Amino acid sequence: MKKSAIIKVLKANKKISDYEITISQRDSRELFYVLDHLEINRAVKTQAVTVRVYVADKKTCGSSLVVVTAADDERSFARKVNKAIIQARQAKNAYYPLVNKTINIDEKKPKKFDLNETAMKVAQAVLSADQYEEGWINSTEIFLSVYEKEFINSRGVDHHSYNMKLEVECIPTWSNGKEEFELYKFYESNTINYKEITAEISEILELAKARSQAKTLKQVRLPKDLKVLVKNDMLETIVDNFSSDLSYRNVYMKQNHYAKNDVLSDNKFSLTMKGECKGCASSLEYDRHGVVLKERKLINNGVVKNNYGDIQFGYYLGEKDISGELPVAVIKADGVDYENEKHLIIETFSAPQIDEDSGYWGGEVRLARYFDGQKYIPLSGFSIAGNIYEDIKKVEFSKQQCLMSHYKGPKYMIFKGLKIS
Repeated sequence: MKKSAIIKVLKANKKISDYEITISQRDSRELFYVLDHLEINRAVKTQAVTVRVYVADKKTCGSSLVVVTAADDERSFARKVNKAIIQARQAKNAYYPLVNKTINIDEKKPKKFDLNETAMKVAQAVLSADQYEEGWINSTEIFLSVYEKEFINSRGVDHHSYNMKLEVECIPTWSNGKEEFELYKFYESNTINYKEITAEISEILELAKARSQAKTLKQVRLPKDLKVLVKNDMLETIVDNFSSDLSYRNVYMKQNHYAKNDVLSDNKFSLTMKGECKGCASSLEYDRHGVVLKERKLINNGVVKNNYGDIQFGYYLGEKDISGELPVAVIKADGVDYENEKHLIIETFSAPQIDEDSGYWGGEVRLARYFDGQKYIPLSGFSIAGNIYEDIKKVEFSKQQCLMSHYKGPKYMIFKGLKIS
């Protein structure tokens, strides 16, 4: 269905208070490799159209989602809308408004580039890291996508934006002559840096080698009160926990551990939520309700200063300047020197865990590297555990920086006093 036909049906239905329309088009190239052989090269073009209809009065607001398919016409879409109205009436919340027109995002269409050619260059960057006899890349999947998105609501908002996303998945393997050891690598970015891709894959292959040589805690005696460095998934999980805790929703639902002016940490670090950040694949200009994103500094000098989130719960809390659902967390902190003292770097967890209620965090370690003062010793087959609400009070950060899907900041969080078993 054309956009004009969708709007015509919605405006004709007097039972609808408001509506939001999201139209997303994806143009992508997908490459699938087994070892260094290209098995599948697939071009994909998709379109997804969703409509959220609202039924509201002065005290309540209900909504329901309609998925528009290629088979729909005005008549079938109108039937779907009527069913959605019934569902919206049965699922009412306290009243909250939609976004009114302020500034409409209207990005110019970016310069077109050859998706296939670029994806193949990404593949070359990945495979150029495969230079070992004992180690290799078992499989590689590359997804290079350009998204065109339009958001329209009944209050005059009409955003139009473009985003690019690169995703690379690899299974590196290393053989010690008796057994093969696998790790997993997921790389995601909204920019393309071929040298960085090669470096990331080279690093994970070296880590696969380390895993093939890993010792157990029975073979290596770790000192007490050892500094433990966490990175990647676990670091992002910890940051997500605190940013979620400070969201409008958690505050309104009384599920938050921290309120404004609470001291979260003795470390004078800052945490700022942003909409966009170069290199962070989750970057957005506006959120799912059409709110143009405004950055918020949630933590300053270790003290909670702000909350953030979507228009519904922001309205319930009486927030006058709604930030929107910000996807990227940025941490700034003074970095410490740890390289010359004994420490333990947790490279990969089997499944990083954190419990928002109790504060338990940790998990089974798939690979770690222990620096004994002279050299790194690879370790595996143990677990770490702590309480994040206690451990964050004395957290330290590395000088090295990194970028992930929705994080920019120090590469390592550094903790002491964790249980290692």
